[in-house]
Amino acid sequence: MSEDPRDDPRWQQVRAAASRPVPTPPGLVERVLRSVGGVRGRHTTAPLDLPSAGGKTQVSERALVLMTRKVAAEIGRDLGGVHVSAVALEDDVLQVLVTVRFGVEASAAELLRHRVTAALTGQLGSSPPAINVHVVDVHPD
Repeated sequence: MSEDPRDDPRWQQVRAAASRPVPTPPGLVERVLRSVGGVRGRHTTAPLDLPSAGGKTQVSERALVLMTRKVAAEIGRDLGGVHVSAVALEDDVLQVLVTVRFGVEASAAELLRHRVTAALTGQLGSSPPAINVHVVDVHPD
């Protein structure tokens, strides 16, 4: 008869880590709850001025958020196991919330951030605002 794998001492670290609460980043719950359909950008704000080689590029917040959502979703599919849950612009920083499949490497969020920044730079012809990628959930498959 085989032993219960939960009695294996190697699982002690896993159980210890699972028993510790993980704090939610400040404002994360509010950002997610305020997002509508996974995209939040105000309709009535003044255009954003993004620096470019020719001076500046103006783009509405909503257009920038929608563009970021589309680009991030495409790149997330290419990476495999990364799903964009929401995108918002807060304090001049694009916040991209993602869920990842269990087993996806931790570096996927950083890779997504770099690729989205490069893609937006190419599409806008200017540097986009800073981008933060937050892994907000892990799913089993």
